[in-house]
Amino acid sequence: MPDSGGSRELREALRARGDAVRAQQDRAYLKSDMEHLGVPLPAMRALVKAYVKAHPELSHDELVTLARELWRPPVHEFRTVGALLLEARAEVLSAADAGLVEELVRRSGTWALVDVLAASVAGRVMVRDRALEPSLRAWGADEDMWVRRLGILGFLRALRTDAFAACFPVFGEVVDPVLEDRRFFVRKAIGWVLREVSKDHPDEVYEWALGRRPRMSGVTVRELVKHYDDERRGRLLRGGVAG
Repeated sequence: MPDSGGSRELREALRARGDAVRAQQDRAYLKSDMEHLGVPLPAMRALVKAYVKAHPELSHDELVTLARELWRPPVHEFRTVGALLLEARAEVLSAADAGLVEELVRRSGTWALVDVLAASVAGRVMVRDRALEPSLRAWGADEDMWVRRLGILGFLRALRTDAFAACFPVFGEVVDPVLEDRRFFVRKAIGWVLREVSKDHPDEVYEWALGRRPRMSGVTVRELVKHYDDERRGRLLRGGVAG
């Protein structure tokens, strides 16, 4: 099946904005096996914003088709714009689209794509549709590093809303079994969520983390302590030991 006019339009616009030198730098930085065009993220966001504004009638099915078409070629910027389109129109997505998000994450191979899909797409869906919770649980337990990161970061936005009291215990159930995962991008994701949530709920996060500190990696702890005072920061960094 030929691609839609929308995906051709976006691919052409991205190629026109490419920079060969930047492409080499980006590819090296991300240790990527994909083709890179060298388009800065702000330029991609501007392109997506303009496209969404020009196509306010874009339906759920059209959005999903467009994202999949952009994901088909192994070109970093095409896939990034596909993810950004899902982010921009996340209000038309629901828990029923969990399979799409997982499919794209499994094909991402880099945090730069995973984090948009996790925090900005799945995260927005979770705020509106708690039926996504079983998927987050399954993703958090998945052995694939990027899918596990998806399951962790997918809680971030909901935990910073009035749903904190309901979601934080669930987040804890997902994260507790994987605290000792040795992979950097899993450890960093746990710390990232705890750090952001501690801004609004410092006591709850502190007590939760303190009780699990012996099992937490240094990467996770150094991330989560960033908004604590010296006393609490010091105790967490010392491994939960007082004094």
